[in-house]
Amino acid sequence: MQQTKAASLSVNMKEQCLGNRIGRLHRVVARQFDQAMRPLGLSLPQLEVLAVLMMGTVVAPSTIAEALAIERSTISRNIAIMERNGWIKTDSSPSGRTTGVSITSRGVDMLASADAAWANAQQQVMKLLGPDAVGTLDTWLENLAAQGE
Repeated sequence: MQQTKAASLSVNMKEQCLGNRIGRLHRVVARQFDQAMRPLGLSLPQLEVLAVLMMGTVVAPSTIAEALAIERSTISRNIAIMERNGWIKTDSSPSGRTTGVSITSRGVDMLASADAAWANAQQQVMKLLGPDAVGTLDTWLENLAAQGE
């Protein structure tokens, strides 16, 4: 009985699982952007953090994590690397906890230098996914976010 259930689930996941497909889509698309950013010494998550910081002044790490829908631990790792590279500055509480993050002039320069690589990767992915890709993904994200509220 368990063998049959497990085999059935395995087939259903292979043929229909949205979580699997969206996860694969994320990894394949992220790989395209990461490859484009690699010559700059930048990763896609780091680029995303710089872009979020460029829109604000001082931002709490939890706000960045929420804006990008990624784990706080992932943000913390990237913040440490980005601070060592001089792209961001952090403010800490007396206990040592990071309370705010802001972009530095080096971070602004890095973000600006990523423009052509990002645009090239974006164009390549859009060509493969089609002109409606952004709108479709935005609709899906809005629908899922609304259900979660």
